[in-house]
Parts: sequence; C-alpha cells; structure tokens
Amino acid sequence: MLSLNACNNEGKDSGTVLSEKGIASLFPGDKGMEEHPSVLFTENFESGTLIDLEERWGYISNKENQVIFFSRDTTPESMGSRSLQMTATRGQNYGGELYKTFDRGHDKVYLRFYTKFSRDHGNYHHFVALRGFANPLTYPSGGAGQRAENYFSVTIEPGTTNINSYPNVRHAPPGIWQFYAYWPEMRSWQSPEGVPDGDRPNPYYGNTFQPQESVTVPRDDWVCIEIMLKLNTSPEMSDGEMALWIDGEQVVHFAPGMPVGVWDADRFLNNPDHPDSKPFEGFRWRHDMDVSINVLRLQHYISDSSFEQSETYLVNHPDYPVNLEEATVWFDDIVMATEYIGPIQSDK
Repeated sequence: MLSLNACNNEGKDSGTVLSEKGIASLFPGDKGMEEHPSVLFTENFESGTLIDLEERWGYISNKENQVIFFSRDTTPESMGSRSLQMTATRGQNYGGELYKTFDRGHDKVYLRFYTKFSRDHGNYHHFVALRGFANPLTYPSGGAGQRAENYFSVTIEPGTTNINSYPNVRHAPPGIWQFYAYWPEMRSWQSPEGVPDGDRPNPYYGNTFQPQESVTVPRDDWVCIEIMLKLNTSPEMSDGEMALWIDGEQVVHFAPGMPVGVWDADRFLNNPDHPDSKPFEGFRWRHDMDVSINVLRLQHYISDSSFEQSETYLVNHPDYPVNLEEATVWFDDIVMATEYIGPIQSDK
C-alpha cells in the first residue's frame, strides 16, 4: 500500500494549517467540525426521525419502511449513540438509499464516512457515490448501460474480482474495494479497445479502477472510507483525479501520470509490470464546465444477481458464512469537505 505521507498534505489550499491527520485532527470526536469553512455537509444520524432524515437529505428509498432503521451500533471512535442501518431482503427489496443534491457544486470534494458490513454479508452491487450534473434532479436517475453524456458518477464499492492480476483472482464476499465510474469519456466493455462493437445493446457500464494491491472489505468491523474527486480544470484538459483512503491510509490515487497501467476494455489495470503499461492519462470528467460535484448518493443496493453470485461462491466454499436471504450494512459519521478530512480523532 502507499504511504500516508502521499495523501496527508492534500487540502492545504484554503490557507488552513492542517496536521497530517486532516480536518478531523482539529475537532476531536468530530465535535464542531461542521463549523470549519471547508466542510460542506455532515451527518451523524444522532437526531430526529426517518421523516426528519428525509427532509435533511431530500430523498429516501425505504420500501414499505422495512429497509432503513436507526441502530445503536456505532463506531468505537464516535461520540454519538446512533448509526443508520440498511437491510436488503431477497425477494422483497433491493435495499435502500439516501440521495442529496447541493445547490452549489464544487470542483474538488472529499467524502469521509464510516461503514460496517454484517458478519455474514454476501456480494454487493452498488454502494456510495459522488455525482455531478449541470442541473441535478432531486432523485436518482437512470443511465445504466449508456455512456454518460453530460454528467459523471463515481462510486466506491465492493467488487468481486482483482482485475490487476492474471488470471483474475476471485475474492470472498463482500469482496475488495474498487471505483466504478461513468463519465463522458468512459470506455465500453464490448471490445478490448473500449469502443462498442456495434452488435450488442447497452455498450457502456461503469469503468472499474482498483488499488494495485487488493484491499479486502471487512465484515463485522467498522471501517473509515474517504474518497477524493477532483474535476478537470477546463473542457480541454484531462487533469481530473480520484483517490481512496482506508482508515486514514491512502491506497490509490488516479491522476495525470499515475498510476502506471493499461486499459483493457472498460477496466484500467493498475499493473506497472504489464508490457503495454504507461502512466494514467487523467480524467476529463466533464466537457461542460457547468457540471460540478453536486450529488451525494448513500446506496445499499443488493440485486438478485448479487445473491446469485454469493450462491456461486458457496459452491466451492461451503463453509464460508453468507446470508442468502438478507444483507445488512451500517453507516455513520459522514463528512463532505473541500479538504482532506481523515478519521475521527479521540477526544480523550
């Protein structure tokens, strides 16, 4: 994994002098962090009802009120006593989500949240995303299978397979951390060159990016996730970036010139040893400068295919504990800011 020093000097552009631990180091226990000028949004699920939660976010998907609940299971570092629990039940629902739009968009955003997967959690479909539109709708819109024409969506989620190795290595559920991204210059899954083959529908699905070394998604243990998304500075430039920290350690950073790897259809293989590898070109997340980071999507989406993938895994791993009827995840201590945030610091 990459060293902490590679990431902890991010976010000094506001003039605030931060320690190597980020904004969180200035606010033990996160107390009062919402007052920092770089903080855009916080949510710790400590107050109100689900109705209040929907008012704060703007949109909630909670089928028959059987998916989303408040829980007393909290992170060891949290000063609070509640988190948010989402449970997907096979044959009844696909899970739930919270969706929030922001009147003012931003060109660079850090998102930190804590999450925990149940001890018998199986495979996943989609998780937490930052998105950007010129005029965002206040509810989720479709687009699966199609190139993103005038928007982008960057999801951090568990994936099943290490794409950087050959042969690919299948990981135990829930899997390993990866990015799954839609944007105007995304590539197609239908040909090695990443262009549609002209014969099959739905030529574009999210492009996959992973750390060079796989990072396992834990079960029955809270983990701190932080992602950074930086948009390109002009319509002509491919200087957009994205990065991932796990428990305060940066594990990957995609930017112009790094990492070294190679495209294979809709996957960027983070593999400097591949004979065709070259430095990553960066992202042109937008062609329209009115598109900015203005949506936060907290999604727990477990499709029928997710449960089926878990069943397939159990054929060769019958002793691995997986619940094939339910999948539960918890969220807590969400912060969005324009500077690096870092994990919660002890208030003791």
